[in-house]
Amino acid sequence: MRLYSKALAAAYMVSVVALLVLEFSQFQKVDRLRGQIAQSYEMITGRDEGIRLELDYRRFRSIVAKYALGVNLDPSDIGPVEGPDGNRGDAQDVSHQTVHKWFDILWSRAFSINTTSVDIPPDQYEHFNQMMSGLRVSLRAIDPLVQSLEPGDFMKLQKIDRQLALYEDGISSMAAIVAQTRVKRASQLQNRLDDALKSMDVMLLSSAVGVMLILTLFGTEAYRARKEETRIKGREARVRFLAEHDPLTGLGNRSFLNQKMNQFIRSANETGKGFNLILFDLDKFKDVNDTFGHPMGDRLLKNAAARLSNIFAHESDIVVRLGGDEFAILQCADFAETERSVVQAINALSSAFDLSGNDIRISSSAGISRYPDLSSSSDELLRDADLALYEAKSRGRQTYSLYETGMSVAIQNRVRLEADLRHSLLHGGKGLEVYYQPQVTRNMETGQCRVTGVEALVRWFHPEQGQIPTMEFIEIAENSGLIGSLSDWIFRQACSDLVSWHKAGHKLHLSINLSPHQLNNSNLDVELMDLLDSTGFDPNYLTVEITESVDVQDTRKAASMLSRLSAKGISLAMDDFGTGYSNLGYLKSLPLDVLKIDRSFVQQIEDKEEDRKLVRGIINLARGMGLKVVAEGVETEKQMLFLQVQRCEIFQGYLFGRPMHKLAILAMLSGASQDSGEQGNDGPQSRQAPQTSNETVVGPTRPELTLIKGRSR
Repeated sequence: MRLYSKALAAAYMVSVVALLVLEFSQFQKVDRLRGQIAQSYEMITGRDEGIRLELDYRRFRSIVAKYALGVNLDPSDIGPVEGPDGNRGDAQDVSHQTVHKWFDILWSRAFSINTTSVDIPPDQYEHFNQMMSGLRVSLRAIDPLVQSLEPGDFMKLQKIDRQLALYEDGISSMAAIVAQTRVKRASQLQNRLDDALKSMDVMLLSSAVGVMLILTLFGTEAYRARKEETRIKGREARVRFLAEHDPLTGLGNRSFLNQKMNQFIRSANETGKGFNLILFDLDKFKDVNDTFGHPMGDRLLKNAAARLSNIFAHESDIVVRLGGDEFAILQCADFAETERSVVQAINALSSAFDLSGNDIRISSSAGISRYPDLSSSSDELLRDADLALYEAKSRGRQTYSLYETGMSVAIQNRVRLEADLRHSLLHGGKGLEVYYQPQVTRNMETGQCRVTGVEALVRWFHPEQGQIPTMEFIEIAENSGLIGSLSDWIFRQACSDLVSWHKAGHKLHLSINLSPHQLNNSNLDVELMDLLDSTGFDPNYLTVEITESVDVQDTRKAASMLSRLSAKGISLAMDDFGTGYSNLGYLKSLPLDVLKIDRSFVQQIEDKEEDRKLVRGIINLARGMGLKVVAEGVETEKQMLFLQVQRCEIFQGYLFGRPMHKLAILAMLSGASQDSGEQGNDGPQSRQAPQTSNETVVGPTRPELTLIKGRSR
């Protein structure tokens, strides 16, 4: 019995020793688990220097551009800022001091960063070092430009931006690699954490005999480790969600779309069933931002995302926001079903959005590509859907287009033209020219014609393709949002030309068309008067033209803005009258001075009585409203004589001259003045100033420049 007890005690001691050895080994695993948890926490909470560099780079480019343009920095643009020392401060208005501050931050970041502070793979070190060396050289090069930069100094701004733009792709790629590396590391740590926890579970089961001892030694530590692991898992899930989703709408982002497209492609290859990619673009969203502010624009985006999600609500449908006002949808369906959904979505997005008591209306366009029928990869799907979207916009927006194989060449040409036009406007309108078409009056007794004004028309001479048709590049400008910049350039160039002509004694009136972008700008009167002041042009010599069919968002605001222009002495003309859909009540609300009869009515007045009646009616309506009448498209003497009998006052057309370069206009004016022997000081063609008899007399020169007593050459 005594031997048995000793053996039992020995066996117990051996068991206890074995148990302690086992527990010690598990304790080491727990210790490793704690180290892995700490590593995960450090990775999630820390911010990589590469990502900090990208943030500082983008912030400085935005701030220096706004400073040069004279725009105040909205606090919501950058929020709290963080310097390289970790201190944070609030955003402030862009000032010289602010530009220096952010340049110093970017400088410090660029010169302190190295491969040990950036979470990138070793095979990227050489490329990273080359990029950073170039960036440091560029920062040294632009340092004097930044120090001397003043508001309105666009040349320095362009030099600064060109230097920094060289590293746009490199810095963005580096930040993307950092994000991908961190996601990969998070996944590896997660696997190791799971393995360690499984070992802990084995430990708990194998230690049933010594449960009290295990609870005493390790129970509390295991509980704490599990709790910490659960918290880390939650943070990792949040990090992954933010990396793949849009924070504003909660929809997936471009990275999420790429993942899903690859999944859809694999599924389509296995099942043989295709799917569609749809790109939506909200038309005129920028106008909402400019008019109501970015917070209202954000609310509009959230509501638009909700409407799209309600329509594309099948469990397999994927709705994402690509950025800005662009959305994308993946749908496993045939084209007919997708077409119905797209039409429904376009109609839904065109319905009014009630935001803070404002009924805001926008429109949308959509482009559709299909796998594998039309596109064979994720890159081709995005490219082809984007081309189809561009085609839809070029057809007038508020519609959709399915990608077709022959679409690429024409659209890619338009895309190139858009890029070239943008480049031209950024470089002072290189290749753009303002042409002028004479506007004349005729003395019924003598038959003598006098040039009283000109209409400014833009022409584009492309360095490779030659002259681009006007309607083609005007449409490109409207669809790409460049129409505002183009219109501003035309106004400034034409006003400058007319000022020089006035100084030379040729007191002509200037007519320029207002673009829809300008007409929807409630602050146009202030901006236009500033432009006239800067060029020295007398507003009493200016007539701005609008068309009936122009897309006006708020007619009351537009009428109010035009009335303010009228009060400054600027005349208003209704162009292409009779071709649009405006009612007479709308016309009555505008401070009109001139009606311009469209050329389509003038061309047939020699042959068709219906057109003659229509022209008589327009002229009588204009005279009844106290308006002057300008007839466009006058090409024959008979047309001119008929119009003059009906008391049309001003003529414009090939009979008197085609649109011509300013030098040709000057040659015509100088020659006509010498032939007539008259040269005086004409008063402005407006309500404020009476008309004198000192307009330029058209003399006998080339047929495209002038008219000899009513007869064309």
